[in-house]
Amino acid sequence: ATAAQTLDYQFGFKVSETWFYSAFKKSLLWVVTLQIAVLLFSTCVVFIEPGEHALLERSGKLVSGREVLGPGGHFKMPWPLDRVYRHRTEEIQTLNVGFTPEEEHEETVILWTKAHAKEENFLVANRANATPAAGLDGDSRKAPPVSLVTVSVPVQFQITDIKDWFYNHESGSNLLQQVATREVVRFLASADLDEIMTHARMESGLALRDRIQTAADGYKLGAKILHVGLEDLHPPVK
Repeated sequence: ATAAQTLDYQFGFKVSETWFYSAFKKSLLWVVTLQIAVLLFSTCVVFIEPGEHALLERSGKLVSGREVLGPGGHFKMPWPLDRVYRHRTEEIQTLNVGFTPEEEHEETVILWTKAHAKEENFLVANRANATPAAGLDGDSRKAPPVSLVTVSVPVQFQITDIKDWFYNHESGSNLLQQVATREVVRFLASADLDEIMTHARMESGLALRDRIQTAADGYKLGAKILHVGLEDLHPPVK
């Protein structure tokens, strides 16, 4: 009744007495039911984009025989019985260790006296002979055989086992970030400053890739490490 009065007031004539309003009022329940049915039916079809794979769950468990859906169209039970979780399995993804990317610099050459991004400092071994430091009261202690270095380490990876990536850990990307950071810290602490800044940079990147891959396999992350780079390697700006 309130709706009818509102329509009559807005349009300036008795809309509630027209045949259209009367027919709509009688079939309102059917119209709502049809809309709900169409909405539920639309959730029975899912399209997986190229480069993606998806996990199909029914009532919280993987559907036997259809655990992983490939690219294309698929039929499933309506929501919320069936749920689909997509992942970019063919895309090469990148995570960063040791720096936070900023906007691109206008300069084509960035010197060591200027920070390349929001950088972190790492301890790195220094096999050069430590020179005695002049101490007080004849104390001649040697400087510790370590130095500080700033390095940008992009880690490129690809999801190879979607079930391990999604189910074995709460967040596979966060765990891989932590694993990569730990292995970078361990590796630099045992590397030589002069070597990684000169002729051993490529070999160091390959060694880091193998170490991160081994650690990721130990956690059953379901990811393949494709490349680990040692970029913007320089002493700290300060």
